[in-house]
Amino acid sequence: MNNLCKTKNYAIYKTIFTYIIYSVLISLILAFIIWKGYWGEDKEIIHSILEIITAVVGVAIFLIVWYQIEMENEVNIILGFGFLIVAILDLIHAHYYKYLIINDIINSNLTARYWMLARLIQMMTLLIFSYKPFKKNNNRYLGLIITISSGIIVFYICRLGYWDIPVLYDEKGITFFKVLLELLVIGLALFTLKKLSGRLEENYLIRFTYIFLCVAMIIPSEACLALYKDINSFFMVLGHILKIVSYYFLYKGVFSSVIRYPYVRMMETNQRLADILNAVPMPIHTYDNNNKIDFVNDKFVELFKCSKEKIVGIGDNKLLEILPRLGDEKEDTIANIVRKCEKGATNLIRTYINGDKELVRVIVNAHKIKNGVLVLLKDVKQEQEIDNLHLQTQVILNSISAPVMILDANEKITAYNEHYGDLFEVQSRSLIGLSLEEFKKSVGFNETSFSEVLEAGKVVGKRYEGSIFFKDNLEREIGGTCSVIRNIDDEKIGAVCIFRDITQEKEKQQKLINQEKLATIGQMGATIIHETRNFLTTIKGSSQLIELYANDVRIKEYAKKINISTDEVNRIISGFLSLSKPKETEFLEVAFIDLIESMRGILETSSLMRGVELILDLKYDERYILCDETQIRQVMLNICKNAVEAMDNSLHPVLLIKSGIREANKEIFISISDNGDGIPKDMVKKLGTPFLSTKKNGTGLGLSACFNIIDEHRGRIEVESELGIGTTFTIIIPYIEEDLDDIV
Repeated sequence: MNNLCKTKNYAIYKTIFTYIIYSVLISLILAFIIWKGYWGEDKEIIHSILEIITAVVGVAIFLIVWYQIEMENEVNIILGFGFLIVAILDLIHAHYYKYLIINDIINSNLTARYWMLARLIQMMTLLIFSYKPFKKNNNRYLGLIITISSGIIVFYICRLGYWDIPVLYDEKGITFFKVLLELLVIGLALFTLKKLSGRLEENYLIRFTYIFLCVAMIIPSEACLALYKDINSFFMVLGHILKIVSYYFLYKGVFSSVIRYPYVRMMETNQRLADILNAVPMPIHTYDNNNKIDFVNDKFVELFKCSKEKIVGIGDNKLLEILPRLGDEKEDTIANIVRKCEKGATNLIRTYINGDKELVRVIVNAHKIKNGVLVLLKDVKQEQEIDNLHLQTQVILNSISAPVMILDANEKITAYNEHYGDLFEVQSRSLIGLSLEEFKKSVGFNETSFSEVLEAGKVVGKRYEGSIFFKDNLEREIGGTCSVIRNIDDEKIGAVCIFRDITQEKEKQQKLINQEKLATIGQMGATIIHETRNFLTTIKGSSQLIELYANDVRIKEYAKKINISTDEVNRIISGFLSLSKPKETEFLEVAFIDLIESMRGILETSSLMRGVELILDLKYDERYILCDETQIRQVMLNICKNAVEAMDNSLHPVLLIKSGIREANKEIFISISDNGDGIPKDMVKKLGTPFLSTKKNGTGLGLSACFNIIDEHRGRIEVESELGIGTTFTIIIPYIEEDLDDIV
């Protein structure tokens, strides 16, 4: 029971159970009284009365469904037409019941057939209805034709097919086959109950709780009619009484629900409308077709200090006695003005004396509605409280995430929201009265561009772009738009200014420009380098011939230098070409320490020639990486070259190259440090961008290529720099685990 209490439908099932208990008890009492006092001598009359009662309810349900279709309700017509057939069969059964009394076996069997057919059709109707209680586009005339046709067919089948249908009643009473049919009806009832249990909480048009009770009472009714031995049995009377109780619940579920539903809905709608009008923050009252006030809202009562009971139901003349009006007494009433004018009355000024003997001046707007007049009032005193308007405007401004300012006709700030401090990083202070130019100066706005927005040759706004330096010395790009506000006479009365951070937009634009530059370089480079290589081939071939055939040693040396220089030029332009048309990366397994050692000679020679002290702090650990050896060597040499060049102004330049392993991340690294001038912080995060360089004549293309190469190797380059101390570039690449060597 505790678990049942926790279920959602416990209260509904409790009510159903209570109804069933009381219904069965009352049925037992009534059945006993009828059976004991009247059934013996007047069973035919009493039986006919009981059947007529159920038939009347069945016909009533049919008529309800028939006329509800005109109101565009969606109740499935199967309910009405099904019970119409049941009512007809019950009346035929009642007609033939007299043969059961005189023990006419043939006709007694016929009355039993009509009874069982009625019960089966009744349960099939309720079962179908439980699956689909509502259906649109019901065709009632087609349903009526099908119902009448079905009734005639059933009637003649029972009359003509006597010898082909099993006997339901014989000399001994009801047969086993009739009992089976009664059990089939009970089974259908149980199946219908299961389906209806999911709709118990629904109350739209049909109250399914009563339909559930109707089906539930069919079960004991059919059980009684399957147990009786002869027509004088108590179970015969009890079964018919329970059947009437079942029809009573059907009446409650369909008749009372469908008939009462529109009125209940109308009352709910009226109450909802009244609640809505009472929630409107302005006085409202309405007139009916007889110029009588039929509604006033709570705001009307609050303003005029009078109860609704005094106002509702009276006309304008009586209203003026309760709420006297100042002014011309001959002036027509509001209701009469509206009825004479199709457009209604707008912005009429009226002054009344309210219940507290105070003057109340209102603006009246009245509109004609169907069968009445709607009157809207505004308290003039409240309308003149301009602070209310400012408060609403400020709330709207604060809800906008971007900094917004409202300017007057002289471009003075009259209102602004709280978010300007988030963008400009200034403490909240009053800006009211400052001009737009004064505001820009106060936040350090460095204007870089200005344009006017024109429409039809008229200035409708202005656009600003500029930059601001903040406390961390970072520069942000700021964009602003000022749109002109004009009144109904097309006169400028102010402007709305919106500011926003456009730094990221500018960066994206710059990246696009850089990509276009790289594309142009690629197109030009492909042509220029091809032609340059032709000349280099000629120069290299000529220098080799001179070196081969010349007898003078000095000439041979010069020819050799020319040959070496052409190789270097060819290497440089090949590297330049790789920016626009990178060659396919060839990944091979390489020992990282061997790769570094292979560059030791080049690094030592280069450092010695530039007067730089080289310090190598290498960890000799046999770890392997998958890489393109040429590309990795190019990256290291390029970064070392940049480091050496960055120390031109150092008194004691030192180049520190250090390697190591990060076991936790399975990475190997090499860091290249210098003690040069360092790189500004705002430049560090932009390193790797094409055409961005700290060198006077640098293009930034070499470092951009380095970042791209390491990215292809699934690694990364980390940069740490401090002005006046130096810079450290750390190249990090994942290494291969030893147990993966065979796979690689």
